[in-house]
Amino acid sequence: MAARAPERWNVAALGELAGRTLGLVGLGGIGTAVARRALAFDMRVVALRRTGRPSPLSQVEVASSIEDVLARADHLVLAAPATEATRHMVDAEALALVQPGVHLVNIARGALVDHDALRVALDDGRVALASLDTVEPEPLPTGHWLYAHPRVHLSAHVSWSSPRFLDRMVELFVANVRRFQAGQPLEGVVDAEEGY
Repeated sequence: MAARAPERWNVAALGELAGRTLGLVGLGGIGTAVARRALAFDMRVVALRRTGRPSPLSQVEVASSIEDVLARADHLVLAAPATEATRHMVDAEALALVQPGVHLVNIARGALVDHDALRVALDDGRVALASLDTVEPEPLPTGHWLYAHPRVHLSAHVSWSSPRFLDRMVELFVANVRRFQAGQPLEGVVDAEEGY
């Protein structure tokens, strides 16, 4: 884009963030970080989490169901893992429940969204804009409709990226070695049964 302007800019009138509701699916480390930033913009945050635990942020309301999140969200952010239970959780049925003009943001896994259902919702305006950092399959085949749709912003699965990424990984590794040596619980442990 720095060398030449794109053929068209994907622009949607989404308004400002203050006073709007962020619907958040997933309230682990990434979801909590997203919620913290949304709160800084004076957004209301309603989140769905897999466990019954309360929110780590007192200003975040924990929803009782995904239907509640879908119905209230102006901006819907997906921060859940890809499991059998979450595959295509945003499908035609889910998209029928969203507020007209919702902004869908997927920073998690492409498998969470049924892209055929998303295309219908984009074309009829239920979804004003889809900001997709991840898709299925990844990478998309040449000529896929998501590349050219005027209501889609694609990025190359880089929302995790940071100049400090490697430093943070080494810091976590070293801290976990120290925890292991001290007989303390480790951080960032993968649950093989859950798949993440």
